[in-house]
Amino acid sequence: MPAPSVTGRPAGTARHEAAARPALRVWPVDRLVLHEEVDAGRVRRLEQALRRDGVLRHPPVVAALPDGRAVVLDGANRVSALRGLGMPHAVVQSVRYADAGIVLSAWRHYVPDEGAGALRAAAAAAPFVRATPVTGEAEAAARLGPAGGVAAIVDPAGAVLLMPAGGAGPAGALRRLAALYYDGRPVHRVADGGRDDLRAAYGPGALVVFRCFDKAEILTLAAAGRLLPAGITRHVIPGRVLRLNTPLAWLADRADLALKQAALEAQVSRRWAAHGVRYYAEPTFAFDE
Repeated sequence: MPAPSVTGRPAGTARHEAAARPALRVWPVDRLVLHEEVDAGRVRRLEQALRRDGVLRHPPVVAALPDGRAVVLDGANRVSALRGLGMPHAVVQSVRYADAGIVLSAWRHYVPDEGAGALRAAAAAAPFVRATPVTGEAEAAARLGPAGGVAAIVDPAGAVLLMPAGGAGPAGALRRLAALYYDGRPVHRVADGGRDDLRAAYGPGALVVFRCFDKAEILTLAAAGRLLPAGITRHVIPGRVLRLNTPLAWLADRADLALKQAALEAQVSRRWAAHGVRYYAEPTFAFDE
């Protein structure tokens, strides 16, 4: 039975390589739980690519739960595409979520808003949040957190801090907020940058700033099925595995999970010994997403 191929070349001493070797696991797809919503359009495109190419190129990154499930930290769309294709198993990269090297932060969304203030006004009128005017981006960001706002909207005419209302919890309020602008308009996901900088890059719009959830909150929300909107959590995961290229036919095989795990480990060990793995320490830009 074919197993994944890993291409490239290892770097560093043998001792370093053994210590840094990623944990790759064969996991039942129905035991993988998401912590954020998916992009339905991207899931459809991934399903088409999986059928066309016959391989899962990049393993999703997961954190194991005590009950035998695992939370998908990165790869929600890939997992959903595998589920849509009826795959019983996925090869995943399992990480220790508590490790300090895994950094969790929040993306920002920059939303085209030709009618200045339209998104801010829609959020202020919504029953699922309570809007409080603030002086600007700096004050809004300072008041985001578990005991404060879940998000803020900043546009040329003003800024509001948003807190859950009407019985909506943080995750529910954010999902309904995102639904106000996930309507076909291009939403730019950015790590930083003020509204003026983003306007110069993307044109007129509103900046949506989110509170940063902590790791324990992510696990709790996911275990309970309370999803955050797509594109809010930002995980920086050292040693991420790319281009593992797991054959779909192998994932589709309903052979015993332990046997498949042993086959995966044997194949990866052979590739590792044959200098078939390359480690990149520097941050990279990927132009083929």
